[in-house]
Amino acid sequence: MAYAAWVASNPYTVGQIARATTVQASGLVFRCTVAGTSAATEPAWPTDIGSTIVDGGVTWAAISSVYEELSVLAPSAVIELFELEINAAQHGANETYYFHAGVNATNNADIIWNSQAYVAFPIEATDFEYTGTGSLPRPKLRISNIFGTITGLILSLPNGLEGAKVTRIRTLARYIDGVNFPGGTNPYGTPDPTAEFPREIYYIDRKAAENRDLIEFELASAFDLVGVRVPKRQCVSNVCQWTYRGLECGYAGNAYFNFNDQPVAAVGQDVCGKRLRSCELRFGQQRRTGSVTTGSNILTLAEALNFDIGTPVTGFGLPSSTVTTNTNTTLITLNQNAIASTSRSTTGTVQANLTQIIVTDATGIAPGMTVTGLYLAGNTQVTAVSGTTVTISPPVPVTTAILTLTVTITTNTAVGALYNRYKKSSNEAYFATSAAISVGWYAASSLLPLSRLAQVTSIGQSAFGNSKFGLTWSKVAFLSQTYTSGITNIAWSFYVPGSISSAAYAFSATDQNYTFRANAAIPYGSYPGVGMFST
Repeated sequence: MAYAAWVASNPYTVGQIARATTVQASGLVFRCTVAGTSAATEPAWPTDIGSTIVDGGVTWAAISSVYEELSVLAPSAVIELFELEINAAQHGANETYYFHAGVNATNNADIIWNSQAYVAFPIEATDFEYTGTGSLPRPKLRISNIFGTITGLILSLPNGLEGAKVTRIRTLARYIDGVNFPGGTNPYGTPDPTAEFPREIYYIDRKAAENRDLIEFELASAFDLVGVRVPKRQCVSNVCQWTYRGLECGYAGNAYFNFNDQPVAAVGQDVCGKRLRSCELRFGQQRRTGSVTTGSNILTLAEALNFDIGTPVTGFGLPSSTVTTNTNTTLITLNQNAIASTSRSTTGTVQANLTQIIVTDATGIAPGMTVTGLYLAGNTQVTAVSGTTVTISPPVPVTTAILTLTVTITTNTAVGALYNRYKKSSNEAYFATSAAISVGWYAASSLLPLSRLAQVTSIGQSAFGNSKFGLTWSKVAFLSQTYTSGITNIAWSFYVPGSISSAAYAFSATDQNYTFRANAAIPYGSYPGVGMFST
């Protein structure tokens, strides 16, 4: 061969020429334009002259030795070969016939191309030219019928030769095998079966003439055959055209539905509705409202539905789980027990810190659940669970039902002044009052919204003592919350915890939908105009 085949992980220098490892219908070979080492896998070679492709560290440019040979002053002769292929589906047999209309330079009239013999046969092929008028060529193929050979062939086929594939191959004499010449050597150059013009493929459209002397066939491209549409499969939006449970559909599950997409119990009742919804029920992701209970492997759905055994399920309260039974009921058996309950009711008591509830039984309660009940704000959620202690957020709002007003310190120049020691935040409140303020009480002001009460942790002397700015402070309260403020006068209210009674509290998951086949996708291609390609 004139050019060596491409080699993986091989160093190439500028100017080297390689061919693809398989014959390219384009007849192109590839010249190295940037030196380097080729990749571990063969690239997808371009099909246009002049196109380039990067292959590891090598850059290739597509060239054609045939076109280069034609550009010389005296190119060798053009060799024209034909292949006729019949197929079992249309013609009853799979067979390929190789022939040409010329002669070679030896006593054997056959032409050998790439070790394949093309039989010499009296034929005439015309009208392959492209006219630029917008219509595709419709070549004529005239074959001698003197001995009735072609008529006999046609009569042996159930549907004649219509639809048979005709491939026109053209190359130059310098590239054909050496056995075509005396002495077994090509005098024009080195044989190269990859050096050819782009192959032209047509199909026999009709028999134009038949007599004792010749048979004429009219050829057409694949786009120009009578009765052939592009695309060949009619596309109807949102309607599946595949055979249910066939090769393209691929569904082999044991979840059954009738034509109206309602669950049924037996495969004999299983009929695909050919709609997108029908496919989603069998393949696609499904979300269904349901509930689980701690320690149980039963998922209760709001509606009966079939799911194949092994279908993955995710949702609140579930570890990594799959379906283990297919019952066509609202009860789905899973391979794992739930670790939380979708809903749970119990009694509990709000604690003085307003951020925790001591419940009778915390089984099934998990972070993220909403909680409703006496004293709580409408958007209260569970943030942590430890034993029977449930931490909530936001804290319980201040209400007279659980906190008793004890004393209010009003705002004026000498009373209620607040000092923050020139820091960005402080937890010290200075008061010029003799009112009783005790550790454990709650303090509220405009600096501390009611939902964020500060608790008095100690009462005593600050680092500055009890005298500052010419004023004497009788109380210095150290609080559990810090705040940001400058030196100012501000009103403070103090509360003492009242009696907080036990009450009923309801805990529920914020999302009670359970997802089946979370990463699934319907088969691509069955619904024209719907969805995206999914692997």
